[in-house]
Amino acid sequence: MISKHIAYLVRARIVIKTKRGRESVCTLRPEAIKTVSDWASYYRRFWEESFDKLDVVVNQMKKKEAKDGKKHG
Repeated sequence: MISKHIAYLVRARIVIKTKRGRESVCTLRPEAIKTVSDWASYYRRFWEESFDKLDVVVNQMKKKEAKDGKKHG
C-alpha cells in the first residue's frame, strides 16, 4: 500500500525515487512542497475572502429581514 502512495508522490514530482542495488531510496523535493504550499495558500486566501464577503451579504439580509419583520409585526 505504501508503494502506491510513493508512486503518486513520484508522479507529482514531490519525491524522487532511485535504486541503490536492491533498495529504493526516496528523496523529497522541498521546492515541490513549496509550490504546493503556495498554491494552497492562494486558494485558502481566495476562499476566506469569498466567505467573508458572503458573510457580509447574509448579515445584511438578516438585518433587513429583522427590520421588515418589525414593520409587519
